[in-house]
Amino acid sequence: MENLFTDIYPYGTQYHRAPTPLPEEWEGDFKEISKNGYTHVQFRPQWRWHERIRGQYTWDDLDRLFDLAEQYNLKVVLKPMLENAPDYVFRELEGTRIGFRGHPIGPISHAAFYVGGWLPCFDNPEVAKAAGDFVFEMVSRYKDRKCLWFYNAWNEPRSRPLGQCTCKHSLKKYQDYLRRRFGTIENLNSIYGKAWESFETVTTPLSSSDYVELFLWRRWAAEAVSEHIAICADAIRRADPNAKVMCHVGASSARQDPACDTSDDFQNKSRVDWYGTSMWIPLNPENPNEYNSTFFQSAWLHRVDKNWMCHEFYPNQGNWWPEATPQYIEQAALMAISVGCRGLTFWQYRGERLGEESNGWGMRNIDGSATPRSERFDRLAGLLANERDLAKTDYVKPEVAVYFDIENDLQMRIQTIAAPTGEELGRIQPSYDHATKTSINGLHATLRRLGHTADFVVNGDDLSCYKAVVVSALEMTDEVERETFQKYVENGGVLYIEYPFACRDERTWVSPTRPNLNFDKLTGLREAHRVDFSKRMTDDIYFEDGRVEKTGGWHVTLEPVCNDVKVLARWEDGGVAIAERQVGKGKVIVSGGNFSIWANSHSSEAIPSIFAKVLEDAKIKIDTSPLWTTARESDEYLFRFLFNTGDGDIVVDLEGEIGFASVECTKKDGKVTLPPQTTVVLKIKK
Repeated sequence: MENLFTDIYPYGTQYHRAPTPLPEEWEGDFKEISKNGYTHVQFRPQWRWHERIRGQYTWDDLDRLFDLAEQYNLKVVLKPMLENAPDYVFRELEGTRIGFRGHPIGPISHAAFYVGGWLPCFDNPEVAKAAGDFVFEMVSRYKDRKCLWFYNAWNEPRSRPLGQCTCKHSLKKYQDYLRRRFGTIENLNSIYGKAWESFETVTTPLSSSDYVELFLWRRWAAEAVSEHIAICADAIRRADPNAKVMCHVGASSARQDPACDTSDDFQNKSRVDWYGTSMWIPLNPENPNEYNSTFFQSAWLHRVDKNWMCHEFYPNQGNWWPEATPQYIEQAALMAISVGCRGLTFWQYRGERLGEESNGWGMRNIDGSATPRSERFDRLAGLLANERDLAKTDYVKPEVAVYFDIENDLQMRIQTIAAPTGEELGRIQPSYDHATKTSINGLHATLRRLGHTADFVVNGDDLSCYKAVVVSALEMTDEVERETFQKYVENGGVLYIEYPFACRDERTWVSPTRPNLNFDKLTGLREAHRVDFSKRMTDDIYFEDGRVEKTGGWHVTLEPVCNDVKVLARWEDGGVAIAERQVGKGKVIVSGGNFSIWANSHSSEAIPSIFAKVLEDAKIKIDTSPLWTTARESDEYLFRFLFNTGDGDIVVDLEGEIGFASVECTKKDGKVTLPPQTTVVLKIKK
């Protein structure tokens, strides 16, 4: 895939979402945005705002916004907002969603969709057509504007809450999804041990006590979300065949609740030219996990699309919550850039005036005046506007990767839902606290503490470019994964596996022999006994050299099934807890306790030694300094990003030239001093 924007680094701001900012504020803001070196502004034309009456379009405000962008030499990212539908969609087209037990979910207004009309059912073909007609009309009007840069087809695509619409249109789409996937009802029944009469009798799941039905329903919901993106993207391309189209997710698949906030990044990406994300991070980090949050999300998005963009970077919080320090917000933006981000758009320019977003998210104050945050970002805009070499670089890949499986994540979440039925099912609140999410979060942050921003890999990836791959809480496995892991280890890789592991098959069923799929041929171990303590419980593991360390979540006793297994640690009762085995040119290490879950809630404490062992066995350098580093490079230059995440000053040798440094940093005698939460970017000629 070719790199986007090799001649410019996109660095701009979302500007207008009706009704704010107000028209009398526009020109002064545009003049200021342009003066400070930003490349673009994003507009969010809302369906309900521009087509209040069916077939009657009003474009006065958007016309003027385009005029101002052209006047001040700013590019425009145009993002149609379809989730706030006009009244006629609900009154004439039966666009109201239907929840569990058949109750209607009427349209509402909230700060993100202040003008109302949130949310119609886009599975209804008449609603989809009306939405596409609106987009076609809008794009036809603006496609020839010189300042128009590209389109964003959907803002934060997701199916939420858990109650995806259950109207006749949605139900038919779900039934059609099952028909495409399984061919015949007999095949579906045979695979899952079900007894449906026909696809037409399959209904909305009303309970989570049967994992299968909720699993299938939410996998369809993810596909439906991607089809909604296609409604907009296809209409854009019909009106403008040369259009470049992206969309950006709100909480990516690696972050969000897969049951109650469903979205599949890979399916979404397939509908557009490139992908992006909002950057959901703690703005006042208190521990290494929170500092790592930007790296975590950036690494995941880089796996989804190496041309990913951050299309909502938050410089502030809402409702007068504590503001982040300017140097940390600056640092977090550069963290995203350092892990391959191809462009950055702030959410938003002025602080918001409306609803639950009051005084929220703005770089600047509500009246447009500067803040310490905006002064930082204005300074960075000036740098990027003149730094053409950075846009030509690619992220330097690490030597270690974290394995993540979207379908396994959904299954692991479903089994934490306490089997509610009917009306209760729709009231389940999103949670990010199940084993898969807590383990990969703790795992990724721990590897960062050891000096590495790990890549993410998924089912079917070639793992050969990594010296070590770590797998945690992978309960639901398939043949592709088994063959991939086997080949990886045989060819010299170091594979670390944390239980729970290989407990369920693709049907969500528990396997009678665990690990399933003959994984014991690779690991040399079987599961003898397991207990789930939940994330709040810990259990001690006793290493052969006398060390005692804590694990979280799971206590799985392992049973060696071959003579070449080396026991590294045991449970208090003497049962095997950790073991390793040489296989071909490589090694597999297996832990029956989950150190990653423990590390997720104890990230300020000592790093579990098993992770250092994995890196050492893979001959990967370990660096536990709070100076976290990443790099981007081209054929001509290397950009080294240095981030002080500690509590004291850090002094480093100056290499090359300083491409950027926080204002608190000082240079003396060939060295640079970085105070806490500051950043230096070194530009090195190769």
